[in-house]
Amino acid sequence: MRAIAVPKRKKLFQAVNQFGFALSDITLYLDTHPKDQDALDYYHHMNHMYKKASDEYESKYGPLTQFSGEDENIWKWSVEKWPWERGFF
Repeated sequence: MRAIAVPKRKKLFQAVNQFGFALSDITLYLDTHPKDQDALDYYHHMNHMYKKASDEYESKYGPLTQFSGEDENIWKWSVEKWPWERGFF
């Protein structure tokens, strides 16, 4: 069976979403288990991976949120297409 090629942009966007979901999920767990060192280590790892993936995405394709981007281009997010409008889905 032949594998379907996934565009780099879509793959990177999916990674940002997956790491973001993992962060949300582990944060909920840590709300009730704040001293679980394994969970804290996992949170820090996922946070690092999320930042790395989102920084790479934004450097190549533009801001993901209104909080993204450089200070001097703070309103850049409002004039560019949103990720779901960029035609890679």
